[in-house]
Amino acid sequence: MFKLETRYALHAVVVLAEHGTLVPNARLAERLGVSLPMVAKIMNRLVQAEVVVSRPGPGGGYALARDAGEIRLAEVVAPTEGADWGQSCLLGLAACDDANPCALHGAWGRLREHIQTMLRERSVAEMAAGVVDLDLKVVPGDAPPA
Repeated sequence: MFKLETRYALHAVVVLAEHGTLVPNARLAERLGVSLPMVAKIMNRLVQAEVVVSRPGPGGGYALARDAGEIRLAEVVAPTEGADWGQSCLLGLAACDDANPCALHGAWGRLREHIQTMLRERSVAEMAAGVVDLDLKVVPGDAPPA
């Protein structure tokens, strides 16, 4: 669902939240299972978005810019996915909209809204603690046919 960079970014902020102090580039690369250049690319986006701070040189590394409870997951996702994440047709159709819906248009729209709400409302601290829940409820008309 998310780009690979986004998944690494989400994993990286959890690692930073767990440590609470500067995490060296090499340790972050090891924890994420990626190369140092990939860590630099992802973390640079998070630094530019003011989600993460960096300190170069010996003893340097990355840390969260604010308390993990104050950073919303949407802030972590936006730098790699873009502000319009999830707006395109799930089936890749160019002309999919409310007037010309694809077969999954309504279901994807409702699911996308649930995901976007979760990303806006849940924090990095909650994700690090493992308490993020999508809390989906079946809406009439969503149930599969019998």
